[in-house]
Amino acid sequence: MDTLSFAILPAFEQSRISDFLAVLARPWLASGEWPVWGHVLHAYDIRGEDAVEVFQSLPRVGVAGPFGAGYGYTTGMRPPIGEGDRVRVTVAGGLVLPELREAVGEPFLRVLHHMIKLHTDKPASANEVTYAQLRSSELRQAVPHLAPRFVDVLPDLLSYEPGIGNGGSARKGDGSWEWNITRSVLAYRNVKTLEAYVEKTCEIVTAAAAEFTPSAAMAAAPVVAPQRGPYVDLALLDELEKAAQSTTWNLGRLIALCRELNHNYTAEMPHAAAAMIRTILDHIPPVFNGYKDFKVVAAQHPFGKTDKAHAQELVRFKAIADDALHRQIGKSNSTLTMDDLPAPIRLRAVLRELLTLL
Repeated sequence: MDTLSFAILPAFEQSRISDFLAVLARPWLASGEWPVWGHVLHAYDIRGEDAVEVFQSLPRVGVAGPFGAGYGYTTGMRPPIGEGDRVRVTVAGGLVLPELREAVGEPFLRVLHHMIKLHTDKPASANEVTYAQLRSSELRQAVPHLAPRFVDVLPDLLSYEPGIGNGGSARKGDGSWEWNITRSVLAYRNVKTLEAYVEKTCEIVTAAAAEFTPSAAMAAAPVVAPQRGPYVDLALLDELEKAAQSTTWNLGRLIALCRELNHNYTAEMPHAAAAMIRTILDHIPPVFNGYKDFKVVAAQHPFGKTDKAHAQELVRFKAIADDALHRQIGKSNSTLTMDDLPAPIRLRAVLRELLTLL
């Protein structure tokens, strides 16, 4: 499929998709929190219907999977979805639900054009990569009449829009945030409507998927999987190294662990990568108010909403890693795979929060 145009779908499909997105969107519109999957399952259990089957039938464009370049009315999720997981509605959901168009789609477009202006107006540098910054503290004045809740959750919305790259983001203890704008926003220069935004995003993810799809003439040739990038991005490592020169904390071991994690991740060694992630989570808690355990950090540190969710997922993974690394040999398969590792964005969010505390 190469389009998410809602109008071309049969009426019964439109109704089915609208009902499903409404179950997801109502709690978010009321509180700013996406519901846990268990809530969605229960809503469909009451009707005698299968929420999983409905979710899997939703239209998607591009690469399928939770962290690929695919796009749909919701975020992609790796099955089986845990009852505590949260499925989000993307900006494309505004094509389906009028209340989401008003609360998300239209303000999102206004902010997107503000981001384009910030990027094109930024001072140029011949010696280093620079980013214009979208700041929550300035956004309310720059783009009037944005709902406070929309401003608060905007980084979360942006992070699940595959056409918009992230040059780095940080949320401060007071709830304010900053987002580094990349030139990816320029693809949306001529976009004026929500329909045009979704169409352009579909073009972007379709083109990205085509890069990794063999042509018919090459179908018999072996397909080489795209090489994995670093788990901890190099820009973040550079920031840690710069911070190491001025902070009283000794960051040498943390930086070494991150580099070793990147080596194991790009070499597709899941057990070694899991061990490094677990070791980093054991290593960093003292920076967070002197805590001794990352579980306490995830529970007590005043992360922003999105970053707290990332931290809590890392706590859950730490238990999985402990089991995988210490479980004795048995008669069943207990091998970790690369797909079992948490998304890199989760550890990056925690490390960026750590940088703000140095």
